[in-house]
Order: sequence, then structure tokens, then C-alpha cells
Amino acid sequence: MFIFTPNHGIVSLRHGRVGKSASTCPDARGCKTSWWAGLRIQGLPLDLSWISPEWSDASVRPAPHSCERGGMPAATAVRPHVASGVSSSRTRNRIILAAALTAGLAFLIASAVIYWHAIQDRHGIVHKGLSASAAASHILDREAEALGNILKGLSASPLLEIEDLKPFHQQLLATPRPEGARFVLWNRERLFLSTAFPYGAPMPPVTSFPVSDQRLQLLRRVGLTLSERIYAPRTKEWIIGVSLQLASPNPGGERILTLAVPEAHFGKAIRDSNPPAGWTNFILDYKLQQVRWSEAELPLASQLRPQLANALADGDRNGHFEVDGEGGAILVAFERSSNTGYVVLSTIPEALIDEPLYSARRWIWSAGIALALMGIASAGITLRNVGSIDALTVAAVSTKAELVETNGRLAAILASVSDCYLTLDHAYRITDINAAAMRWFELPRTDVIGHSYFAVVGHHPQFDAALKQALEGRTPFHGEFPSTYNPGKQIDYRVEPTPKGVSVFFRDVTEQYRARLSIMQEREFLQASLDALSAHIAVLDDAGTVISVNEAWHRFARDNGYSGRSHGLGMNYLDVCARAEQDDPAVTRIHEGLEAVISGERRDYRDVYRCDGPDGPHWFQVRAMRFMTGKVSRIIVTHENITEFVAVKAEITALSGRLLTVQEEERERIAVELHDSTAQHLVAVSLNLMQVENFRLPPSGRRILGEIDRSLEEALKELRIFTYLLHPPRLETDGLVSTVQNFADGFSKRTDLRTILRFDEAADGLPVDLQRALFRIVQEGLANVHRHAKASQVILNLRLTSDQVILFVADNGHGMRSRRGETGVRQATLGVGIPGMRIRLSQFGGSLRIRSGRRGTIIRATAPRLMPAVMALEA
Repeated sequence: MFIFTPNHGIVSLRHGRVGKSASTCPDARGCKTSWWAGLRIQGLPLDLSWISPEWSDASVRPAPHSCERGGMPAATAVRPHVASGVSSSRTRNRIILAAALTAGLAFLIASAVIYWHAIQDRHGIVHKGLSASAAASHILDREAEALGNILKGLSASPLLEIEDLKPFHQQLLATPRPEGARFVLWNRERLFLSTAFPYGAPMPPVTSFPVSDQRLQLLRRVGLTLSERIYAPRTKEWIIGVSLQLASPNPGGERILTLAVPEAHFGKAIRDSNPPAGWTNFILDYKLQQVRWSEAELPLASQLRPQLANALADGDRNGHFEVDGEGGAILVAFERSSNTGYVVLSTIPEALIDEPLYSARRWIWSAGIALALMGIASAGITLRNVGSIDALTVAAVSTKAELVETNGRLAAILASVSDCYLTLDHAYRITDINAAAMRWFELPRTDVIGHSYFAVVGHHPQFDAALKQALEGRTPFHGEFPSTYNPGKQIDYRVEPTPKGVSVFFRDVTEQYRARLSIMQEREFLQASLDALSAHIAVLDDAGTVISVNEAWHRFARDNGYSGRSHGLGMNYLDVCARAEQDDPAVTRIHEGLEAVISGERRDYRDVYRCDGPDGPHWFQVRAMRFMTGKVSRIIVTHENITEFVAVKAEITALSGRLLTVQEEERERIAVELHDSTAQHLVAVSLNLMQVENFRLPPSGRRILGEIDRSLEEALKELRIFTYLLHPPRLETDGLVSTVQNFADGFSKRTDLRTILRFDEAADGLPVDLQRALFRIVQEGLANVHRHAKASQVILNLRLTSDQVILFVADNGHGMRSRRGETGVRQATLGVGIPGMRIRLSQFGGSLRIRSGRRGTIIRATAPRLMPAVMALEA
């Protein structure tokens, strides 16, 4: 092992021997470069003052000394720089004293904190009692106000104005009131009626309804009062009366309407107020009588009423005090109602109030014992580890040698790194520089070391301020600036304060800067492209957070009064939709669709919604599309204003509806004309032919008359079928199922076509317009089957799903393609035929599909059970 001595080089302590090292300088001139130079590696000073004050920068620097001729030093004695130190006993005493003071101070602080928290907890418990009494008093006021509102409503009854009060008595019996309560109409002289007695039954004297003159005067003054606790002999219970002075045109005719309520009703309301744990609520009337809600309820302590009376006499509306009870001290919190005069008490045993203090004392004793044990253990461990100061000094010298080796490795690392590195002292002089920085400056080392940083590199206002802050404020800095030494380059700087100045790391990041600049330009171009679009566009990340919006989005937000400059940037779009669901349940559908796109369940989503603005309702189409860019997903949400499109479509739909209405009216007119005119003429012709048959005609003439008669019968049959098809339905009165059933039965009788009906009975609950459209499709389908299919059977099937109506019209005919040249005939059927069916369904967002083959034709009509938002606007 070796130690350094300022005057004798390296002293060997190995194997207990002290000797000279070969590193002793041969002459005075050579001693100017001592071992201390090895401790300064590339300009990095080594500060050892933290080991011992004698090893500071000044103390370890070697002093000049002379050498004798022949290279031998003038002195050979070893004089190590090691102080005698303090005795071990004094060190132990100081350690014990410090441990005792630390433990005592920690005990005092912990005790103060624990006791302060205990006092705060006690105050909190008292405050809970005050809050409980105030809340219960508020509940009592609300209950009295609710009963008073019942009386006020009855006071406005016109039945009070008539002489016979029997109707009013019946109204009182029908009025909802608390269980066991009864109405009484009375004045100072007598009782008029009571719901406790049948009307007309003898009433007890008014003296059985005790009301003091003082309460009567208060009643006349305020109009509505709450009586004290009164015993009712008839029901053998205690009641509380809520009385209302009725308006009367003359003083002699004054009347009072009272609702006598069992006291348990008020007690139950207070009991259900859920006081804090440990607290119990009580009610006292204005005479300080306890209002009970059960016989099992404990009476109040006799010592409580005098103190409460004194507190109320002082004018206090609320407060708290302590009394001695049978089981110990009790804390009482009270609240007096300014409306009813009743007092609500909340009580708790004093032991529960002081529990935080008892607990604090236990914690303080525990903390004291724990701190004492910890202090004793810490002092013992410290004393056990205290050794000789000389041994610590020798260990420090060994550590110094390790630091020298570490500094050497650090210098090698700094020389090999690719980042440029240099150090500055407090005068901004360059004290060290690595090879990468030398290549950057392309200057000799002698032109850099010791020179001012600004003379070598130049000035940059922002970086100069960062250097000053690092040197004077000891604040690290990291940032990018354009290079002043090599213009056109972008430099990344990192400045770290050191005891001797600052260390500056910098590197060329021009390529990265240009790449970021290109990305920013592309992003700005994309944003400009989005801003040029009229649709409101938002870009979401894979969590649904809005990361970008376009100008149309901002403009719409400003025009509609949305506050905030960001207009939703940084917010979660799904959270916004969830909050909007509370005001508009229709947003739920959009919320679920967007959630499916964001979660990846579906790639896109499209819907239509309504938005009411200052200038009226607007309609928007929302579209969400999920895109993948590498492993990153983005969701584009667009809102397009389609109000004009919806208005045009609504107008077209209205025109189609009017066209169909005209068609219905024309059908009805044709049916009436055919039935009243054409059918009658054909009947007349048939009658005339019957008379002609009475003439003596040759066989050929009779044969011709028979053919004419059969043709007339076929014509009448076709005419009856045609007029039946044209006859308007009775949907509004009979419903869809009954109307179709009657129509199908009549159609079968007239055409000999078997009709099978399978209709869901719930179809009668569909909108009337949709029922009418479905019925007309049935008419069109049956007409086509009769005229063209040559079928013997047709099936009408209507079923309802959760969101759709599905109608099938299926026949067993030869199909639509079985005979050539019939296309024009089929389209010339009743009304506008199949195009008319499609027009009817399009009004409701539905569709029509036809499947035909050799075994017959199936017409499938579908429509939503509820009209979409756009259809609702059109309607």
C-alpha cells in the first residue's frame, strides 16, 4: 500500500516498512512536475477536501524542495500529513449526545403532530354533530312546509265557500295525508268538522282541542303554525297540529284548518336522516317537550333541559354544550328552527368525543418507546463501527489513489466519444477539449486551450445566456441552436455545471433537424389541406383523443358559442359523446359506432344526426374511418352539413307522397264511377238479353246470346274485383291485421284464389302511414298475382323484428319470366305497380326485392320500424 506525502513523494507502508519511492525527483528543477500533475487529467481538477480539510486543492499541491548532489534528498524522515485527531471517547460522547438530541427532537415533533391531529379529529366529530342537528332541523322544516302546502291547497277549495261543508269533508277524506293524521276545521267557539268523525256526527267541545291564546295570536299573524306536543284522549296518542288561518271576509267568520299528525311521523323523518356514527337525534317542541317516535325511545337526561333553556334564552340558534348523564358526560349539539320553533338535538357520549385524544396519548407513548429503542440501537451500531481516526485517514489515502485511476479512465472515455466535449472555467476560458471537438474546430490544440470560448466560437445570444445561467445559477441546459462557427449546421448543446465551471457537450444534428423540418412542412401541408375542406374534420389517436382539427371545425365551434381556444383539442372524443348523451339520448348511437371504430371492431361508421343552432335546426352526416400508418392507427372523423340535401330530399318525398295521395283519390273516384255507372249499364244489358231470349230465335242466335251473356258475367266479375281492389281501406278504425284479413277474404271469394294470412298482431302498433303503405303493397301484390301469375294460392306473411318490418307476398304461379312479352302487361297493373311499391317504401327508408322462378314469385318488402332521423325531418 502507498500514500502520498507532499515533501517525500510516495511512502510505502507495505509490511509495516517505511521507505523512499523511486519517484523522488533527482533535482530541484525536476520537482516542479510532481505527482499532483497526475491528479489533473485533461484539465479536470480533483477536489479531495471532502476527505480531509488538509487534502484540499492547496494542501495537496507539493511545495518546492531542494535536492542534494547525487540525487539524494536533504531529509530522509517520513513526515506524513495526518493530524492527531480527536480521542475516541470524545467521539463516542458526541455520537451519544447527537443520538439523544435527535431522538428527543423527533419525539417532541411526533408528539405535537399526533396531538394536533387528535384535536382536529375531535373538532371534526363536534362539527359532524352540529351538521347532523342542522340537517335534521332542515328535514323537520321541509316536513312542516310539505304539510302546510297540503293545507294551503285545501284553503283554495271553492267548497269552503258554500254553507254545506259535507262536500269539503269528502274532499278532506280523499286528500292524501300521513298515516293516522286527520283534518279538523274549527274556530275559537266550536269544531265544524273532523275527518276522525263522520260528517254530521256530534263534535267534541273545542276545549278538547287545546290551543293557547298566544298560539292563536301567532296563527293570525303568520297564517301557518306548528303546535306543541298535544295529547289526544280519543286516540290515546300524542299529536302535533299544523294549522292554517283561512281567509274570511268578516272577522266573526274566521276559521282554522288543522292537520293533526301523530308525533311519530316527525320522529320517523328525523330518525331516517342517518346521523353520523355515535350521534343520536332528538326533537323538542318549542316548550322543550321531547317528540318521540316510539315508546321504546329513551327520555332525555334531566340535566339537559336547563342548560338548553339557558342557551336558547341567550338567543343562540345553534351550538353545543356538555352535560353529565347517568352513564357519563354527554356532548349535545342543538339547532333551533326559525320557522317552527322546534329544537333538534344531536347527542354523543363524551367518551367517543375524547377517543382521538386517548388514541393520541397511546400513539405518543408508543412513538416515544420506539424512538428511544431506535436511538439506542443506532448509537450502539455507530459506536461499534467507530474506529481509529488514523485508520480512516489511511483508507482515505487509498481512496485517493482509486480516484486517480478513475479520472484516467474518465479522460479516456471522453477522448473516445463521438460527441464534442470541452470544459470552461468561470472566466469562459477553455480548459479541456476532446478529439471530436478538435476535429470540429480544425484548429491546433494550442489555439484552443486557455483561450476564451467566444474568441474561438463566436457569440450566440441565446446560447450565451444559457452559459451564463449555468455558470452563475448552476442550472443545466439542453437545447438546439444554429452553429455560429459552421454556418448552415444545427447543433445540439448540453451544458452541465461543475465545481470549476461548466462542461459543454455538443453534436451536429443537421440531418435530424432537416428531417424534422420536412416532417413539419408535410404536417403543415396536410393541415392546410384539411383547412381547405368545408367538412368539420377531427383526427383522433387510437385512444380516441383529439389530436388535430381543421379550420371548419374551429369556425363551427366559434359560431355556435363553444368556449375555449382549443375547441376540443386534447380531449377524449368518446368522453365528450358520453357527456352529450345526458342531454340527447340520440347521441348514444353515434357514441357506440365511434367506439367500435376506435376499438378496431369495425373499419368505418356513418350516421346522420340533428344539431340545433341559433338559426334553426341543421342536419349533419358523421363519418369515421380508421387508418393504419405502420403500427400507428389514426381515426378521421368528419361532420358534413347536409341540411340542404335533406331539405331537397324531403321536398321530393313530399311530392311523391302527394302523387300517391292523388293516385288514392283517383282510385276511389274510378271505383265509385265503375260501381255506380258502368256496372249498372252492364246489369241493364244483361236484363235486356234475358228479354231477348224470350223471342223465338234460331239455334245460332241463341248460341250467340249465350256467349254474350257469359261475356257480360265475366265482365261484371272482373269489374267487381277491380272496384273491390280500388275500394279504400278502413285502417284507421280496424287496424292493419283486420283490414288485410277482410280484404283477403273478399278477394278470395271474388277470384277463387286461396289466400293464407300470417300477420304478426303487433303490426297494428306500427305508424299509420307505414300501415297504409304495407296495405297498398298487399293490394298491388294480389292484383299482380290475380292478373298475371295464374296461381291457385298466395301467402301473405308479415313479421316484426327488433328494428324492421318484413312483408312477403308469395304465389305458386308460373313466375314473371315464364311467358315472353308480358313485361309491359305486368307494369300496367293497378296504379304504378312495382315502381309504386318502391316509392312507398322509400318514404320510410325501406326497400323492395323480387325473386321469381318456375315455382312462383316472392315479393319481399322491408322497412325500419322507426323512421331514421332524416326521415323524421322529412315527415
